[in-house]
Amino acid sequence: MLLFPDIGYQSSNNDSVWKLVMHGWRYEGNKRRDWFGFSASLWVERIAKQYLDEKDMLYLNGSINRDRLKPFFVEDESNEKIQIKLGETIFSFVTDQQGQFNEEIEITNDEIQKLKRQQQQGDSFITYEAIGDNKDITKGIIQLIEPRKGISVISDVDDTIKISEVLDKVRLLANTFIHPFKPVPGKHNQYNNVIFLFVVLLGMAELYRKWRISNNNCTFHYLSGMPDQLYTLTHEFIYDNNFPDGTFHMRHFGWAATSIFGFLHSQSTFIHKMTYLRYFLSNTIRDYILVGDSGEKDPEIYGTIAKEYPERVRAIFIRAIKDESFEDQRFLTAFEGVAREKWQIFNDPQQLPIDLSRPPKAATG
Repeated sequence: MLLFPDIGYQSSNNDSVWKLVMHGWRYEGNKRRDWFGFSASLWVERIAKQYLDEKDMLYLNGSINRDRLKPFFVEDESNEKIQIKLGETIFSFVTDQQGQFNEEIEITNDEIQKLKRQQQQGDSFITYEAIGDNKDITKGIIQLIEPRKGISVISDVDDTIKISEVLDKVRLLANTFIHPFKPVPGKHNQYNNVIFLFVVLLGMAELYRKWRISNNNCTFHYLSGMPDQLYTLTHEFIYDNNFPDGTFHMRHFGWAATSIFGFLHSQSTFIHKMTYLRYFLSNTIRDYILVGDSGEKDPEIYGTIAKEYPERVRAIFIRAIKDESFEDQRFLTAFEGVAREKWQIFNDPQQLPIDLSRPPKAATG
């Protein structure tokens, strides 16, 4: 059983009621699939050696990390009854065909305050757990969106804060299953004078930490088109590189997809992101910062959302990963109808403002 961090928010028309999202995945190990996963990793390596050119082979140098493959070769446990315990209350859910449940429950504000006092997790988090015969259980975490007003950063992951190179099949494979996950760095700016030389480096992790510290009531939510089978590794990446913790909203990979490359670039990724963005904006009264990159459809998705919620989307930041001009026609088209001061293209995190209380153009002068 894997429980994904999700959100809790106060009802828009009744602040004495909270809605909590509980999301989990029930799966079963399978010796036949374990063997198949091991064989598949060897097969991928053999195919790579036969068909890739020398430049790609240098990049792909290394063995497939079979621990990363394991979650793709377990068996989804569909139509299974799941019991969840929150405080003294037990809820029952049933898993879908992908072995998942994604349910929204309602509890009173008094119950929330009682749970916070009992659990002592801090003001913004409460936990729950699966009970019964569910194995390999970790506690589920719900991030409470409070106070109701504030800033929420919704961030893509791959090529926005983590180097994935999603436009290149070989490099995407290598960065996902071979190499250690690497954060998007800043560029080196060297300052010289007679006495000393020093280097300033502000990467995406440092930028996000500054955002959290410098902006009141700032929460983070990681919205990715990548498989949720990579959730554990992605969360470790967030933690190990000191990104602000937050909620995770990924997609479940099924073998009906042709490949992870095809899965990531499919229309369902577009739908997944649009659905979650609309969910956040329609169920809360916060302002939002949307951060993505030019490798997929983030400009088009964020542009659409900004036009639907012009008063709620405070800023959009798009990392240019293809050496595009910041005034590339694609960006102008995607953000047509969105106030120009609200969106900014960047290729170095140091180009982005720390103060999120104003539109980016105003904040940077």
